[in-house]
Amino acid sequence: MRKSQTLLLERPARGALTRTGGFLTGFSHTLQPYIGCRFGCSYCYVSQSNVHRFFNGGLDWGNYVYPRVGIADRLESELEKMKRRDTLERCAIFMSSSTDPYQGAERTYKLTRNCLSVLEKMPPGLLVIQTRSPLAARDFDILTALGERCLLNFTIETGREDVRRTLTPHCPSIRQRLRTASQARDRGIATQLTVSPCLPYSSVDAFGKLLLEVSDRVIVDSFVAGDGGGGKRTARTGIPAMFARSGWEDWRSQEAAMNLYCWLSERIGDRAGWSQEGFTRQASQVTCGVH
Repeated sequence: MRKSQTLLLERPARGALTRTGGFLTGFSHTLQPYIGCRFGCSYCYVSQSNVHRFFNGGLDWGNYVYPRVGIADRLESELEKMKRRDTLERCAIFMSSSTDPYQGAERTYKLTRNCLSVLEKMPPGLLVIQTRSPLAARDFDILTALGERCLLNFTIETGREDVRRTLTPHCPSIRQRLRTASQARDRGIATQLTVSPCLPYSSVDAFGKLLLEVSDRVIVDSFVAGDGGGGKRTARTGIPAMFARSGWEDWRSQEAAMNLYCWLSERIGDRAGWSQEGFTRQASQVTCGVH
């Protein structure tokens, strides 16, 4: 259970963009407006990372958030340097890999929106925004203006609310997320659903149809394929015990995720993606190697 204490502490941003690699190979940089994430998903790999160990202050994952104040100013300076060096077009940014840019603190600090305002003036080759929050709808004006240079990834790991409440109780409901994704697509924003990781669902047909009602682009991932450690990171979380208590299949099984991916592939072809290749497909089309 999450501790009742929550730490919210501003930290001046020393920089904005961070070089990336590993699972996100193909992207040149990540952009993290916050350190920590109030959603505190039980499976999040960040809880096993050096970032968490360094910043947690003795608190559990999900119980601290550090707004990186001034990050938009830092971002503007860094993008201006890229523009002068003629490397901005080859920059592919993932926002964010270790925090949700639209968690609750964003309502107050608006760091994500401030960064988007900078990116609107100096758009990179590609910006991918990863979130599960309906608050993203607030910024549809900027996302629309960014056009084809922006891709909104909306996380929807299951169609079952009982599963969501068990594994991610502090996250927005599935219905809210589906509605926001649908609204984004209606606005002409390139929108992609990420079933990452794929959690237990009712049936392939029911879940697949639910996803395709609001998006025609879907990425499917599993704990083993997507946690960056072949499942070792997930094994150190509470996921194995939660799956066992709930009577679900072995958390290490990729059968349900692969069945969903195959179902989607039969209907939307290469607009369905699997794990790392799916996440990095668009970025790989942008020439990276920014110096």
